[in-house]
Amino acid sequence: MISRAASTLVSAALAFAPISAVAWAAALARPTPAYAQKRGAGMEEFAEVDPYTRGERELMDRLGYVTFAPFPWHGAERTPDVHEVLGGAPMLWVETQHFRIGSSLVTYDVPNDGEERERIADELARLKKRLGRLKAPKKELDPWLRLHLYAQRAEDLYATFMRDFDISPADFEATGPYLGNSSKYLLLLCERQSELGRYLRTYLAAENDFSYRWGWDKQCMFFGANIEAIRASWTNPVDVPFDAQLFCAMTASLASNFVDSYKATFYTAPRWLGFALGHVYVRRIDPRWVTSAGHDHRKNRREDDWKWEQRVRNLVSNNFFVTTEEMFAWQEYADMNERDHMVAWSKLDWLMRVAKGDREAFLASMCTPSVTDGVVDEKAELLARQKRALLAHFGLTPDELDTAWAKWVKRTYRKR
Repeated sequence: MISRAASTLVSAALAFAPISAVAWAAALARPTPAYAQKRGAGMEEFAEVDPYTRGERELMDRLGYVTFAPFPWHGAERTPDVHEVLGGAPMLWVETQHFRIGSSLVTYDVPNDGEERERIADELARLKKRLGRLKAPKKELDPWLRLHLYAQRAEDLYATFMRDFDISPADFEATGPYLGNSSKYLLLLCERQSELGRYLRTYLAAENDFSYRWGWDKQCMFFGANIEAIRASWTNPVDVPFDAQLFCAMTASLASNFVDSYKATFYTAPRWLGFALGHVYVRRIDPRWVTSAGHDHRKNRREDDWKWEQRVRNLVSNNFFVTTEEMFAWQEYADMNERDHMVAWSKLDWLMRVAKGDREAFLASMCTPSVTDGVVDEKAELLARQKRALLAHFGLTPDELDTAWAKWVKRTYRKR
């Protein structure tokens, strides 16, 4: 039996804040990774020219690409500078409409996992439709193909965020072209822990080789992760869908980055909102790999713990769920236990898919603190801001939201 408990711990660390990532990682049993690169003991060599677009402008345009490397990364740094800092390992780079992406991910043997195989097949079919042709290996993803898939995934998520909250460019362009920020979102996907560690020490003065979220006020947001950290948590990695786990970790963190930087408000959104949105999007991809969900790492996880609908229905039936008023008072990740994460996910999902309201105005109000004079009680301001946003843009009080949501849960979620 493959241990999923350790993977859940890694996923929690991947999407959460830097300090907790170190703590989570230290709690894991860290065996030597039971895998080797398929090209032998040395590093895999990446093709210099993308074999799928061949660098042709027409095909790059079909994928929405601005350019491959070299290009500016952040501030004065360019991709060759970052490549050198990372240790000179093979790297691929692409700039899309809203992202600058670097990847050192090596060739991936798609495991015998039905959910992942089906998802990747669908993604490759979409990529083929955009390119007009695609001759891809059937059982593996080479480094260039992985770069294309992650670029497609990141842009898909950006578009989904815009659609889910009814956002148009006119809503944020006054402050910046990228959800209100001046620069594109940065995404760094590393094969090895050492690469991410070098980046964080050099550019962010952070001691972490696991994963990291960061932001520059009114400029852009960064997320970096490495697949070696995920692999190292599994004692038996046979047929484990590591690509799905990395995809979900990226998705959860990008969702939080979108919320935390919307209209350049920069980390003023309530903490629960970013986590809940990450859960919404991760569960659309593969609900098995939930991230940052308040799980106590000292406890073993059961095989069906990812089946949140059933658990939320039980909480509602027993009137044992956190109220919206209590949820609005959360200020830190530590304020939320595992039940709280499930309830927050479900309530936000209901607001996004069922409730009648102005989603963009609600999001903007949730992210933008009130302008007040003098000393501000941050907790009181946070609570009042969210209650005003809910009433103004959905016509609901916290109690009314709880009542309507609970009825929907009982109608919608199955008991088993």
